[in-house]
Amino acid sequence: MKFLTFIFITVLTLNAQAQLDRKAIYNALASDSKETVQKQLDGIINMKESSEVKAFKGALQMKAAQFQKTAKDKMSLFSIGKKLLESEIKSNDGNAEYRFLRLLIQENAPKQLKYNGNIEEDVVSIVSGYSKLKESTKAAIESYAKKSASLKNLL
Repeated sequence: MKFLTFIFITVLTLNAQAQLDRKAIYNALASDSKETVQKQLDGIINMKESSEVKAFKGALQMKAAQFQKTAKDKMSLFSIGKKLLESEIKSNDGNAEYRFLRLLIQENAPKQLKYNGNIEEDVVSIVSGYSKLKESTKAAIESYAKKSASLKNLL
């Protein structure tokens, strides 16, 4: 019995310390698949909470809001995600990756949400911090820049 308890605790610990799969998360943020977004959101919810996890979780929640059935549910989930992401950006103002997450959402959010007030400052932060980013994040930015009105001619 003690052995089974040990294995159970070990598995939980490994899951909690799992690394973010940036490529999969960025693919989910770029997709129109409810299942793809939810799979990434479900995976990140069980991770040990950190600034990074909160920022990605916030972005995924805002993306997942589009798949909710009612306007009230959409707004509720979007607001929860927005609070998480905005809090992490405020605490880590120079983090270009968090700014990229926000830019992704801002450029694709419905206009009536009026969530587009930081596009210019986010672009400046992304461009200036680009060289310091992880390769998976750079790849996501390069891919997104091809269709982004704000990044198209900057990278």
